[in-house]
Amino acid sequence: MEDPTQISEGESQQTVFEKDTTQLYGSDDDECMQKDKVKAKTNYRVLIVEDEDDIRHYIRQELCGEYRIAECVNGKQALEYILKEKPDLVISDVMMPEMDGNMLCQKIKQNTNINHIPVVLLTARSKPEDRMEGLEIGADAYLVKPFNIDLLRLTISNLINNRERLRGKFNTEKQVEDKMDKIHLKSNDEILMEKIMRTINEHLADPTLNVEVLAANAGMSRVHMHRKLKELTNQSARDFIRGIRLKQAASLLKEKNLTISEVAYATGFSNLSHFSNTFKEFYGVSPTEYKEQSASQM
Repeated sequence: MEDPTQISEGESQQTVFEKDTTQLYGSDDDECMQKDKVKAKTNYRVLIVEDEDDIRHYIRQELCGEYRIAECVNGKQALEYILKEKPDLVISDVMMPEMDGNMLCQKIKQNTNINHIPVVLLTARSKPEDRMEGLEIGADAYLVKPFNIDLLRLTISNLINNRERLRGKFNTEKQVEDKMDKIHLKSNDEILMEKIMRTINEHLADPTLNVEVLAANAGMSRVHMHRKLKELTNQSARDFIRGIRLKQAASLLKEKNLTISEVAYATGFSNLSHFSNTFKEFYGVSPTEYKEQSASQM
């Protein structure tokens, strides 16, 4: 088996691959545990999604001394894990069974609960159009196999650090703004978003609520509404409306006196099965499980 990393000429590196089909969702093997004792592990969690055991094992062995590692063997399994655990970064192969890396990345970036998580795609496809496809669906980095492990390390570090700097910037700005009394003039985009949210809230129980309704209430064309929502939220109108419905549903499920059917109909889902499937896809648990978890935390 060839080393999946790129070794420069004159460089010597021996890598031993071991078959590993049981170490999923964790990295508790002896070698990783020994690394942890020598080098302090960060609290950052990295998910490796790769169906090839030897490559997945190799990446884990290289990173487990620096990050908390979890593993999945396909996109479907990974999406379930990401929705529940929300790791700090995802490394995913592109060609996998069940759900490929491109589809996994697309589902992550379309979901407002997890679209902040950086995604690094690894692939043997080296054509420019393949790279463009990955970046167009929202991948934060795209590395071609055979990849250089040091480049992967640097990519991971940069993406996590950039996210932390952005989070710190927003926190600092909010602290300053909270202490300031200032005149706030609403921009046209803010006024538009207020109209959109008001329309959604007023028609939330209506299953026919769609982009045409939003456009009509805002006094603009359907195409223009699609474009503005994509620009302001990085989501399609359909995904944006669905996200609001599901977040409101999650809030209502915490109410003891409401049944799941009542919550579904109150948020515009006329089909209970469709509501349950959509809710689980968004939150990683069924409405029943979510309601039970909420009740146990009260």
